[in-house]
This record gives sequence, C-alpha cells and structure tokens, in this order.
Amino acid sequence: MNCILNKYILTVIVGLFLLTNSGFAEINEFVSNANLKEIWFDDDEYGESAGVEAQLQNESFTRGSDIDSLIRAKYKLISGDLRIARFYLNRISNSKSKLFFVKERYLAIIDFIEGNFNQSLSHLSDKKYFNDSSYPQVCLLKLINYMATKDRKSLKNESENCLQYSMKTSKNEAYWLDTMIKLNLNDQNGIRQNLFYDSVNLVSDDEMTRLWLKSGLYLNQEKEFLSLISILPESSYQSKRLREIVAFMYLRSKNPENIQKALAFIDDIDSANAENIKGSINLQKKEYELAFGHFKLALQKKQDSTNSIERSIPLAWLLNQWSDGISMLNNNINKDLDSRNKRAVKIAFLIRDKKFIEAEREITLLKIDFQHKPPLEVSIMDSYISLIMGEKDNHFDKRKIEEANDFGCKSFDGFSCWLALQSLQWENLGKTIKREDDIFIDKEMTLDSLKLKKEINPLKESVNIDQKDIEELDGSGIQLLRNNK
Repeated sequence: MNCILNKYILTVIVGLFLLTNSGFAEINEFVSNANLKEIWFDDDEYGESAGVEAQLQNESFTRGSDIDSLIRAKYKLISGDLRIARFYLNRISNSKSKLFFVKERYLAIIDFIEGNFNQSLSHLSDKKYFNDSSYPQVCLLKLINYMATKDRKSLKNESENCLQYSMKTSKNEAYWLDTMIKLNLNDQNGIRQNLFYDSVNLVSDDEMTRLWLKSGLYLNQEKEFLSLISILPESSYQSKRLREIVAFMYLRSKNPENIQKALAFIDDIDSANAENIKGSINLQKKEYELAFGHFKLALQKKQDSTNSIERSIPLAWLLNQWSDGISMLNNNINKDLDSRNKRAVKIAFLIRDKKFIEAEREITLLKIDFQHKPPLEVSIMDSYISLIMGEKDNHFDKRKIEEANDFGCKSFDGFSCWLALQSLQWENLGKTIKREDDIFIDKEMTLDSLKLKKEINPLKESVNIDQKDIEELDGSGIQLLRNNK
C-alpha cells in the first residue's frame, strides 16, 4: 500500500514541475482529499493483510528459534555433549518445520553414537530422504547402522546406490567404504581383490597408500603387507603418518627381528603414535621405566590417548608413581570401563600415596555404588583406611573398624580375621600401626602363614593331684568337723 502511494505521489510531483501554470487547477482537483480516499484499503481487505503479515512474522520467529536450537545442538554434538544436543533438537517444532528432517538426521547420528542402531534407522525411514538431494546425506549413516545390526540383506541392497553417490565426492573411489561393505558381506574374493589387486596403483598417492595400509592393519594382514613394502615409492617414506603405520605393522607382526625395523621407521618422530610404539617396544623388552617415559610423552602430545593411559596406569603402579597414576585415572574417558572398578583402582593409588582423607571419601561413594555389598578387595581397603583414619577428635571409632573387618572375615579373608582378633586385644590398633618406634615383630607370622591350613592337636592335661584324693580329703575334713562339734 505504501509503495503504491509513494509512486503515485512521485508521479504527481514530477507532473507538477512539467505542467504549465494553467494546469495546476486540474491537478489540485485530482489530488483532492475526496479522490485520495479511493486508494485506501477497505476494512476487510486491511484485516486480511494484517493477518497474513502476523502469520509471516510468527513463522519467521519460529524459524529463527529453530535455527538457533539447531546451531546450539550442532555445537553440543561436535563437543560430545549428546544429552544437551538432544535437548536442543527436541525444541525444534513438529514436522511442519522446514528443519524437521535436519533434526531427524542429527537425532539419528546421536542414536548411532549411543549404540541405538535400530532407533537411528527409524529416524531415517521417511520417504523424504529418498530424493536425490537428501539421500547422499544419510546413506552412509544407514550403511554403518546396517553393519552394526548385521543386517546383511539391507546392507547389500543399500550399498549399490550409496556407493554411486559416495564415489562422486570421494577422492579415492570410496575404497575404505567398499572394503568394509565386502567385509560385512563376507565377500572374501572382493576383499582380497581390494587389498592386493593392482597394488601398484593403490600406492599412487599418500592418501590412498594410507588407506591401503590401514585396511591391512584392520584385517590383520600385516605379514602379507610387509612383503609388499618394497613397492612404496620413495616419497612415501617422507610422510611421518605412513612411517608410523609401517612401524606399527612391524610391531604387530610379532617377529623379534622386526622390532628393530619398527624402531628405525619412527626413531626421529615425536608424535603421540610414535611415542606409543616406542613405549610398546620397551614393554616387550621389559624396560618399564623407558616405556613409562614414552607413554608420558605421548600423553603430553595427546592427553586423551587411550593406548597411552591403559599402558601407563599399570606401569605407574609397578614404578611407585602414585600421583601420575591418579592423574591418568582421572583422564581416562573410556566409557566401556566399569566406573566402580576405576574408582577402586583410584582408591588403591590414593592409599599408596597416603592421601587417606580423599581415599576415605572415595570408598564411601564406592560402597554406595555397590549398595553396601562391596567385593572382598574393597572391604580390605576399607579396613585399612578405617584403621588409619579411625581416630577423630581423640576418639577412636572401633565400631567402624569392627564392621569392616567382620565383613572381610566373613568373606574368608584371613588377614581381616586376624585384624578382628587384634582389635579385641588392642584398645587403639590404629595408633599402634602409626607408631614409628621399634615394636615387636613376629617374623614367623606372615600373610602366607595365616593362609596355611594347620593341624589342630588337642591339649593334654597333666594330672598333678588325682580328683579322688581331693574327694577323700574333703570327706575326712567333714568328719573331723563333726567330731569337733
């Protein structure tokens, strides 16, 4: 309406400048208020326009809110916070939203990461995803879901179309995807053809060579691949990533002669992978301190390196590196690890590091995790912590120690039974343990001796005075008393 009015007014103004003075009267009459009323909307027409504008504003606000939720969800998804990502996705409006299918695709990714493969596939079942624009975005996700659910029939049907789309954008003709599909379909001839047919062309560039070597590692074909190392061009040896893979192949071959070759490939590389390989070589040689040093260097390069953490924690225990062990346990993000076992190991490290206050807090939480029915090892640690931390405000809590020892003794732990007995004899056994002065040590009584089964010989009573003599003397005494009377 405003646009039409502005054009009309502009036309009138230009006309006024072009017309002679004699024409002003006619123009004044034309632009009178009576004539101008004709260009305004009627009430009904204005109400309909306002309704359309309000609807457009509402749709624009909803779409803006949906886009904001989608951006936040994507950020949380990338950062690994799946719960919050799902929350933001669920804020996006129903199927009428133009972002609905993007939302469903993101939810499918989250369900796949969480291992809900069938639920992930259900998000991708809408016919909307079968058109040429949407299908390439979801077909790979559908394929890996079929692999996870071992649905070979659906995988075979889906793979042909998906490979065609993937090859259009892939720089290596979807080599890895094709190999994994054949592996899941148990196509041995196809796998062998992918690995060893035309191998010269497979090493035409570093990226293709990397995929080829990694496929050999994944399929445990190290020995056959090592026999083909000679076909690698000289340029491949300038790539640190390729040299790491070759070194790992030599390490995985389990041939003592290849250990030195593996070390030669990565000797001048200081990446996390190279340090892990060096540490693994030292482990095989039982050079624990050197191995621990390499794994610590790997963790400096990559703090969440699972390989480094899993190998470093046992070494930290063997080398008495308690603080390092606790730090590595805190950085362990392996979701497959039982959180209760992780906490129990941490308590053991805290005890050895003499951090009893933190150990006491952790073992309280651990007993709650076990619903106050912990395994024997936890009960033993609880007994020791109770002994050390038993004295508070000059008061020794014997009841807590007795409960811990009693539970361990009922679980057939000899040491707990011995502690239970000692707590009856000593008023404050915890203080006795903390004493730094010399105390009597029974060298014959060890933990192993307590576990040995011993023969019980009945005690023999030596008779010094016969009971009959005592009875006769008592009888004579009674008679003497009577006679005196």
